[in-house]
Amino acid sequence: MFDLLNLPGVKPVDFRGEGGVITIVAEALDVDLPQCPQCARPLYRHGKRTNLFADTPMQMQPVRLEITRPRYRCDTCGKTLTPELIFLDERRRATKRLVDAIRQRCLWMTFHSLAQKTGLAVNTIKNITQDLIEELEQTVRYETPVIMGIDEVNLAGDYRCVITNLSTNNIFQILKFRTKDYLKPFFEKLHDREKVEWVFTDMWRPVNESFSAYLPNARLVIDKFHVVKMASEALEEERKKYQSILTKDERLHVKKSIRWLTLKRPASLTPAEHAALEIVRQSIPALAEAYDFKEAFYRIYDDPDKSSAKWAFEAWENTLPENKLERFHSLAKTVHNHYEDIFAYWDSPSQITNAYTECLNGLIKIANRMGRGYSYEIIRAKTLYAKHARKVGNGVRLATPSLDTVSTRGIVETVEYGPHIPTLIEIAEAGGLE
Repeated sequence: MFDLLNLPGVKPVDFRGEGGVITIVAEALDVDLPQCPQCARPLYRHGKRTNLFADTPMQMQPVRLEITRPRYRCDTCGKTLTPELIFLDERRRATKRLVDAIRQRCLWMTFHSLAQKTGLAVNTIKNITQDLIEELEQTVRYETPVIMGIDEVNLAGDYRCVITNLSTNNIFQILKFRTKDYLKPFFEKLHDREKVEWVFTDMWRPVNESFSAYLPNARLVIDKFHVVKMASEALEEERKKYQSILTKDERLHVKKSIRWLTLKRPASLTPAEHAALEIVRQSIPALAEAYDFKEAFYRIYDDPDKSSAKWAFEAWENTLPENKLERFHSLAKTVHNHYEDIFAYWDSPSQITNAYTECLNGLIKIANRMGRGYSYEIIRAKTLYAKHARKVGNGVRLATPSLDTVSTRGIVETVEYGPHIPTLIEIAEAGGLE
C-alpha cells in the first residue's frame, strides 16, 4: 500500500473513510527484541495493542491513525512495555505534527473551529494552548516602549490594564488588574524601565501614582482622546435636554440623526447633514450653542503651538455663559486639575495620541465574543502573542533613530516588538480571525 503517512517506524495497511473521518490503519515495523529496562534481560512478545491517534487533516477531513504495536514482557520481573514511536504525543493521543499544527494556529483560530477541523475535543485544544502559553511566558520579551500608552478594558468580569508601544503601534503588555498594588510591582521590575520617556493615559490618578517612582525619565501626558471625549459627553447632556422639543416634522428629518450630527466635526458633515444641522440651529439655538462650544474646545487641539493652545483654552473658558452648560464648566475645572499633564501633549513627539490603544481594546473584545467565554489568560495570550500579526511589519528588525522605531533620543539597536495593532485591525476587518 502507498505510504500515506510518511512517518518512521510504521507502515499503513488499510484505509477507510466514514462519518466524515479518515482512518488509516497502520502497523509498527518489526524490530529486534528489546531488553528489559530494569533487568537488562531480553523480553518476549506478549501480544499486540491497538490505539487510536489523531493526525493532521486530509482532504479537509479529520484523520485518525489506528496503530497496532507489539507488546513485550520480561519473564524475570514481569514488566511489560510497548515500544515508543517518536512521532507520537502519547499524552495528547495525537501525532506531534498535529500538536505542532495546533500550536501554530490556536492563538488566531477559535478552539471550536480547530476542534471541528481536527476532530479533537475542545478541552484538548485548550490544554495544548495552555502549554504553549506557559512556554511563551518564559521565552517572549518585547522591547520596552519609549512612548507608552496605558488604558483599561473590561474583560472576563474585571478591568484589565492594556499597555502599548505608541512609537511603533504595537502591543506591549496586558496586565490582569489595573490597581496600584498590581501595577507598582510591574513597573518596579520592568526591563529597561529607564527607556520610557513618555506615558500617555487617562485621568485615573492611580496609574500615575503607580509608575512615577519607577520610570525615572517618563513624563505623563493626559491623552487627547480622553479630554475631548469629555466635551462630546457635555454636548450629549445638552442634546438629551432639548431633543424632545422638536416638532413632529422636525423629528422626522433630524431626530434619528441628531446625535451623530452634533458629535461629528463640521468638515465631516455631508451637504445633507449641514442642512439638517441648520434646522437644529433654528429650532434649538441652545443646543447649537453647546455644539459650538464643543467645536471650539476641539479646535484647541488643532492648534500646533502650546502657548497658543493655552490661550485658546483660556478664551474658551472665559466665554462660557454663567449658570448654563454645567458639564462644560466641569470640563474646564478638570482641565485646570490636570493642567500641566494635559498641555504636555504639545511637548510630546509629533503630538501622539493613545488612539491605537483604544482600537486594541475593541479587538480584545471581539476576540472575547468569538471565543464564547474564554478566560482572561486565553484572551490575553491570543492578543499578546498573535504571531500572524507579528509577522507583518514588525518582529525582529533593525531600529533607526526616528519616532516610529525605538527612541526619541536616537538609539539604534535590534529589537522585537509585539503584534502590530494596525495589522490586527486589517485582519479583523477582512474577516481573517476565525
